[in-house]
Amino acid sequence: MRRGMTRARWGGVATVTDPEVPSTYCQWGAAPRPLLADEAEHSSWFGSSIVVLAMFGWMVLILGLGALVARNDPNIEVPLEVGLGVIVTPADGWYSAADHWDAGEGGVTLQSSGVFVGFWAEKSPLTNEEYLAATLDQLGREYGQFRPLPAAPVYVTADVPGLMVHFSLVSADLGREEDELVVATHGGIAVTMWVRAQPGQLPWVQGDLDEMLYSLVIP
Repeated sequence: MRRGMTRARWGGVATVTDPEVPSTYCQWGAAPRPLLADEAEHSSWFGSSIVVLAMFGWMVLILGLGALVARNDPNIEVPLEVGLGVIVTPADGWYSAADHWDAGEGGVTLQSSGVFVGFWAEKSPLTNEEYLAATLDQLGREYGQFRPLPAAPVYVTADVPGLMVHFSLVSADLGREEDELVVATHGGIAVTMWVRAQPGQLPWVQGDLDEMLYSLVIP
């Protein structure tokens, strides 16, 4: 090293402090240099292209996953005909329970989070009170420890009056149940909604049940 010269290092780069020597970078390897105009433009274009391609790939992935989920989603999101022109629209998150609870002819069963609901429609000349009494009598003969509470008025499809009753029973498949029953007669058609749930489950789906009752179509 030339006499009078001192060398200082910062990050591996040596600088010459001798006033007789021009101030230049002294390092191992190529010296840094600014990007030329065309190189800067190319770098900017390349970076933008990477971002666009990444966003496009992410969008394709999201669309593909959405299509896959929609194809395998068991939820029923279209209106279902119960019978005699009565139509029920399942709330979001409800799907067919036909494999677990056969509603028979003129009926539809749905399930969500372990709660089951069935809808039936049949011709009947009975009033709401008469039809409810007949239905409760049949349930009391089929299930043990049947204990109904007093009935309360309710509206179906926003303007059709009906009756609602809560009751408990014991069944072979669900054990102890806390259920809800709604009946409404209109134009010679009797519509029934029976909700079957284990203790404590019913309040969690009450909003969905009210929504399906409100959107029910009775000719």
